[in-house]
Amino acid sequence: MQTASKIDIDALARLLVLMADNHIVPYFRNLKAEDIETKSHANDFVTRADKETEIALTKALHTMVPGCTVIGEEAVSAGLTTTDALNDPKQVIFVLDPVDGTSNFKNGSVTFGEMMSVVVNGEVVAGFIYDVMSGTMYIAVKGEGAYRLPRDYSGSYKDGERLRVSDGKDLDTANGFLAPYYFPPAARPFLRTAVNGRFQSLHCSAHEYINVASGKAEFVVVNHMKPWDHLAGALMVQEAGGVAAKFDGSKYLPGDETGGIIVANNPAIMKQLSDKIVNPVVEILRGPSP
Repeated sequence: MQTASKIDIDALARLLVLMADNHIVPYFRNLKAEDIETKSHANDFVTRADKETEIALTKALHTMVPGCTVIGEEAVSAGLTTTDALNDPKQVIFVLDPVDGTSNFKNGSVTFGEMMSVVVNGEVVAGFIYDVMSGTMYIAVKGEGAYRLPRDYSGSYKDGERLRVSDGKDLDTANGFLAPYYFPPAARPFLRTAVNGRFQSLHCSAHEYINVASGKAEFVVVNHMKPWDHLAGALMVQEAGGVAAKFDGSKYLPGDETGGIIVANNPAIMKQLSDKIVNPVVEILRGPSP
């Protein structure tokens, strides 16, 4: 079993580009009706590109890192695996979202990405977000920073442009991503009033997180937690100087799938989000005291 120090970050980045070139780009704006299916509900899509990419990437990772565990969104959705391994600190785990923003991809929008995180000893040690159509790779390594690189970069990821979050500290002038319809129905009326149309969703975690990590937005607030959507992005923002925590203020861990998370550029914005939006929502969802 490999350790974190032996994982070849640059080789993994090149692998993601190869997978996108071979299994995602050929289907962009070229999907047939039979290439598109739904999963949990009518607006939860999966395409042939999602499935092919995950299968090919999973196979390649097992070859590159013998003995690793691979958790892919589509394999979990199909009941072929679970996320249980994320609670086992003894494993090297790759968490995959082959096409994040599948609805956008299906509709021909470039706002989608390929995401992968690496979990070693129960900790996220690396995160990758590949903005496929711009050919831009984003890499975060625990304790080493977050970087923006062209798809064909040579040398080390550390040669890339270092990412920095914005220094904005006022929620009233902040940009961010929070969509009321991703919260339980009981919380939506309050959220619609509190948000007042200012904060929306890109329907793509990959692009939301790279916006925050790049200083173009200040936060992401999500109630729906799946590891493939958030592990890479949360690390990306933290390594760019930001912060991440669950709604109750506790540390966001790889195995967490409930409790909501706030990922922000700094503690000041996180506190304002907690005080003005998240804590009231938690109280609403808790319901009246008996």
